[in-house]
Amino acid sequence: MPAAAAFSVTTAVGTVRYHDRHAADADHFVVVILGALLAVTAAALTLTPARRPCPPPALAGLALGTVALVLLAPSTAWSVVPLVVLLQVTTPVVVATISGGAAVSAVVVAVPRLAGARDDVGLVLGCALAGLVFLLAVALARAALDARARTVRELTATRALVSAAERRADRLEARRHLAGELHDTVVQSVAGALFLADAAERTGEGRHAEDARRALRVAVSDTRALVHELESGSVQEAAAGFEGELAEAAARVGASCEVTGEPRALPAESSLAVLRAAQGALGNAERHARATCVALELRYDEHGVVLRVSDDGVGFDPRATRPGGPDGGHGLSIMRRRLAAVGGALTIGSDACGTVVEVVVPWVES
Repeated sequence: MPAAAAFSVTTAVGTVRYHDRHAADADHFVVVILGALLAVTAAALTLTPARRPCPPPALAGLALGTVALVLLAPSTAWSVVPLVVLLQVTTPVVVATISGGAAVSAVVVAVPRLAGARDDVGLVLGCALAGLVFLLAVALARAALDARARTVRELTATRALVSAAERRADRLEARRHLAGELHDTVVQSVAGALFLADAAERTGEGRHAEDARRALRVAVSDTRALVHELESGSVQEAAAGFEGELAEAAARVGASCEVTGEPRALPAESSLAVLRAAQGALGNAERHARATCVALELRYDEHGVVLRVSDDGVGFDPRATRPGGPDGGHGLSIMRRRLAAVGGALTIGSDACGTVVEVVVPWVES
């Protein structure tokens, strides 16, 4: 994490300079120990994975410790610059603004004291103005980055909706194709058989009756072929509709969606159970996980359907099951009961690096 590394270096350098230029006394000892602790803590944060949020206690300690350090040793005020950037990229806007404002205020108080001009109003106002401009610039940069992230999520959602519309158009085209096949084969064969049957009835000739039977046999054969095609098409359509709903649910929270295996139609109850589980897992990832990456995977195999929803958020304790909140979220116990009713199972793995929710629903033998 570049901001944490910059803070660690500037704090360490400022602490060493203070140690070299000041006599050893009680304040000197406190400044050196505090500066060393801040530098080591920031260095430890540089080892945090990029997608894993920084521990809030560590960030709070850095902010409070920096304020104290700057007030005790104004020469370390440069460490406030990377601290403000670090807070902006790791904490909510309100927290970053308040913490950064406190650090800048410490600089405003400390710098005139360092310059030996505590009563110089111009110097104090100049420091305050510079700090305000710096905070504003960092806040605007963060707003631009957040806007870009929202645009990316919206484009991802739009792409998923366009894909769903294309799938619906493909299904409509398949229906038109089958309707044309039905008209050109079965309808024509049956109409010809009726014509030959009428001719046989009028003339009493066996030749017309045999031709009618032959035409009916062709019609039966064509009908069976079309029934098979329609049956296969209905399976694909049902699977595509189910997959489309999953894709739309994923798009609403900016998650990726991947489908593998040969699609097969699930019973309505099983499809609903899997869909509700996906919606619940995606909703939890959006509301509680503070994740930067959420992925939905649907796999068809010989045993059944496997759904996986994974995120790189803060994780939670799966044993601490809580009911759905006022926002309409589904609790884990409700999710398990719904899946158990269709013979499915729910597995949850979660730690500080993220959460994986896996749903398995077997095929129902007809």
